[in-house]
Amino acid sequence: MRALDLSAVLQVQRAAYGDGYQESAEVLGAKLALAPNCCWVVEQQGKVGAYVFAHPWRRQAPPPLHSRMESLPRAADCLFVHDVAVMPALRGVGAAGALFRQVAAEAAVRHLPCLTLVALADAIPYWQRHGFRAQPAGSPEGYGAGAAFMSLLLATADSDRSQ
Repeated sequence: MRALDLSAVLQVQRAAYGDGYQESAEVLGAKLALAPNCCWVVEQQGKVGAYVFAHPWRRQAPPPLHSRMESLPRAADCLFVHDVAVMPALRGVGAAGALFRQVAAEAAVRHLPCLTLVALADAIPYWQRHGFRAQPAGSPEGYGAGAAFMSLLLATADSDRSQ
């Protein structure tokens, strides 16, 4: 993903979520600037059709929604999947899965043993199918009723050696 993609990313976000969870280009741009190797787009016919924003974080709790990040934690122990969105026309063709694999591969490169995310209420079953489990952090503020903080422990060479 490049900064030039942000206006197209906002269009995908609006198509996927409506106005309820729309984040500003400033907030998303800050995430991209802090973790450019953790943000990707899927293009279809030269247009952004899906995207993911992720960044190193701590697994105890998610970062606040709609807040500009100024820095990443020094002692990150997970990769937080901030947002994945897919245009309706691309749903069901593997775009989200391709982005998810990119995030998991980046976590492995960084030797981060888990992924975390906040699932909106209607997306919880999707993330459960991908192995994520709800965490006891409770319903995160700003994500809507029924949202869940979830995590997925990744199989890494480091964790395999410790077993």
